[in-house]
Amino acid sequence: MKTIERYDEVEAILNKDFVMIIAKTHTCTTCQSIAQILENNLQHYHKIEKYNIYIDDIDMFRGEHLIFSVPTIIIFSKGKELLRESRYFNYAKIDRLIEMFEI
Repeated sequence: MKTIERYDEVEAILNKDFVMIIAKTHTCTTCQSIAQILENNLQHYHKIEKYNIYIDDIDMFRGEHLIFSVPTIIIFSKGKELLRESRYFNYAKIDRLIEMFEI
């Protein structure tokens, strides 16, 4: 999973066809385990690009995308937000959405 390190990268990444961003902090241990679970569950999907973003490094992303708690997963398609999950994740819902785009 790639990590977004600068805010100027965000615009180009969000405008891609199908992108998942996991917003987390450096000190959140739950964020690390959730990211690992998602990486394992989604490894057979090839159309979705997966990125980490540390909101304590890129504070503008937190404000612009209304991130109030971590971890937060946001799935975008061509700049439009398709799904947002925070803290408690419905993995089946995430899988169904990704499967729709994989067809």
